[in-house]
Amino acid sequence: MRIAPDPIQHRVIYDGIQALNYSGAKELLKSPAHYQAYLNQEREETKALRMGSLIHCAVLQPEALNEKFITAPEVDRRTKEGKETYAAFQSSLKPGMTVVSAEESAECHIIASRARHTLERLGVEFDQTEFMFTTDYNGVQLKCAIDGIAGDYLWDLKTTEDASPAGILKAIRAYRYNLQAYFYRLCYETAYGRRMLGFRFLFIEKQPPYATAVVEIGPELMSYAVADFEKALQTYRECTTLGEWPAYGDDIQVIDIKAATTSTPITFA
Repeated sequence: MRIAPDPIQHRVIYDGIQALNYSGAKELLKSPAHYQAYLNQEREETKALRMGSLIHCAVLQPEALNEKFITAPEVDRRTKEGKETYAAFQSSLKPGMTVVSAEESAECHIIASRARHTLERLGVEFDQTEFMFTTDYNGVQLKCAIDGIAGDYLWDLKTTEDASPAGILKAIRAYRYNLQAYFYRLCYETAYGRRMLGFRFLFIEKQPPYATAVVEIGPELMSYAVADFEKALQTYRECTTLGEWPAYGDDIQVIDIKAATTSTPITFA
């Protein structure tokens, strides 16, 4: 009898769990050494990450927005009044709050409103958001954080420069979004024993007119995702067992058109 895992309630707990996720699988497809570098890198807060988090919260968990984000006052901190105002603002901050500028906040709320409008127009109501959990798949611990679950569909929110079909196809290939769709759906169905109808992405452009597009990835691209997932899973299992995380290897390689688009097996020393 399958025992469904309890959802993970806090991101800090999720991040601390040692398991293979979609982002890690992407790095493993470069090399195991790249995966280790990904695990050990310091996550610096950038404007892009800060704004992406705010947009996600505004769309998926608007009730938590004021607890997680706060807009800094626009003051001249070179003046006495400005220094006092900003000092008072800093003293009001609560642990874990992310500070954004007025400009960032305004832009993020515009993007979030476009996303919500698209979801409302399609009649999408999320049953669960920011849904995090782990599951065992053939002896390998996997984890994933799903943006939203609505009925029989899993959803993910993406900001992008270009939400046209050509732009989205380019992004799918660059960031392996087809692997994400396969990884998340497989994890969810394995963990909860529930067959889903599909995985949908909501893309929102980050500049006017803030156009949106809702996308399901077609069968040919998804077939590549299956192969990528199995390769990442096998590599992770082998590297974990052997305790070795090699890069590309030192052998001389011949690169041609076909070689540049296919993967070679990992060679362990």
